[in-house]
Amino acid sequence: MGTSSADPRVVCDAGPLIHLHELTATDLLGDFSEVIVPESVWSEVLQHQPGALQAADVRLSRVPTPEAGPDLDALARGLALGLGEVSAISVARREEGCLLLTDDAAARLAAEGLGLRVHGTIGVILRSLRKARRTADQVVELLQDTPVRSSLHIRRHLLDEAIRRVKERGSL
Repeated sequence: MGTSSADPRVVCDAGPLIHLHELTATDLLGDFSEVIVPESVWSEVLQHQPGALQAADVRLSRVPTPEAGPDLDALARGLALGLGEVSAISVARREEGCLLLTDDAAARLAAEGLGLRVHGTIGVILRSLRKARRTADQVVELLQDTPVRSSLHIRRHLLDEAIRRVKERGSL
């Protein structure tokens, strides 16, 4: 499935790239018009899961790591954010209208506090059902496989709730 101009651009932190790769589901990023990856995030993914950067049908754009700015620097210190998270948030702030993808709870808190839209790996998986890239059964299987096949740490009750909703409704 190709991209369209209606598909949002995203800035991606290392977590979703790595976790989707571990689940053999990096293709789910393919319907975003662009997946922007800051240099520091690129380096982190290259070190831990280089195959995630070679996803077919995903338009990855590697961009320089920007300066965070004083407000984000303060948040980063207070929330103990890493360079990758700070870089992804900085780029997302610069790229108007984009979505930030991160699985780091502190990064999500900081980004939301700065008015950014944020989703993570689970959100991308659930989105694949709405975008008809996966069936409900395939989404349930991916969600069930997440704690076994990926390094994503998620509260079991949140995962169980997502699985229950997909099974009940066949969609979200």
